[in-house]
Amino acid sequence: MISNLELKQFRGLEHVRFENLGRANLIIGGNNTGKTSILEALVLLLGGYTQVSNLPETFREQPSNTRADNYWPYIFKGSSDAAFQLSTNDCQINTTSDGNGTVFNRSSDLQPGSTILMNLQGGSVNFSNFEAREIISILTTKHGDPSEISELYNQIAPLNPDNELKLEELLRKAIDPRLRRLRYAKPQGTSTHLVYVDFGDGPMLPMTQLGQAFIRTLQIYCEIFANRPKIILIDEIENGLHHEGMEDFWKGLMAVLEDQDVQLFATTHSRECMEAAQKAASGMSGDPLRFMRLDRMVDDPSKIVGTTFGKREMETAIEFKTEMR
Repeated sequence: MISNLELKQFRGLEHVRFENLGRANLIIGGNNTGKTSILEALVLLLGGYTQVSNLPETFREQPSNTRADNYWPYIFKGSSDAAFQLSTNDCQINTTSDGNGTVFNRSSDLQPGSTILMNLQGGSVNFSNFEAREIISILTTKHGDPSEISELYNQIAPLNPDNELKLEELLRKAIDPRLRRLRYAKPQGTSTHLVYVDFGDGPMLPMTQLGQAFIRTLQIYCEIFANRPKIILIDEIENGLHHEGMEDFWKGLMAVLEDQDVQLFATTHSRECMEAAQKAASGMSGDPLRFMRLDRMVDDPSKIVGTTFGKREMETAIEFKTEMR
């Protein structure tokens, strides 16, 4: 599990370091302070070939025909001649420049060594010795494809039937207590398999007829149970979730993260989401939750500092109504 994370000269961050990270890590801070940059750094450090090559359009909107030259040169803070460094307790990236372009060298205990050669002037990016193995899952603010989520759901029972029952119970507690069961089906007259939901008061409904909270939560758990990543990254985790169900959502999620040995890094803009996570963690054994806060320095707004704190500090902030987002 990642216990520390350090970024130097990466995007808008000159130097930030986060220590004592936990099972669930919520990335918070004001607008344009670098929350998404933390997720991008983790993709570069731990992502597989497809995840890294698709990074320009994973979290940010890019014109399809110019995504390379609109993205890669700008991951350097200042000029593209400057080197950046990314590191955790398990892996690191160092950059060097030569006559052919900028070279990223990645060394990791979790991923085999790999190299990215970037020609910044020509806009081309080439990968060598790059493994396709994916040990992280990534959920963005974009709506998940219902058929892809359904295919993930269909993998859960063969891997572990108990997880299918756990998923139903998690959705029942966090989203809708009427839920009786889920089924992967392709009824006669339909064109694709989907997850169908039985609420006990009529025909089963396809997941496409349910709200964003149901689909988002189902997608998160399907990623964990079916893909079994070491780390899951979620941008704006609160999207679609009503504040009244957030504490139950966090209780269920943190229990599953521990049970499945998965580490979470997620951004949020929502105070309700932060408070719900803190309340859920306060009733759990151990100390699973950390907040990774990014702040602009008062005397020099061009510089951003990173701080890690736990549920007790958040409890104090909530008590005194301190702004923590």
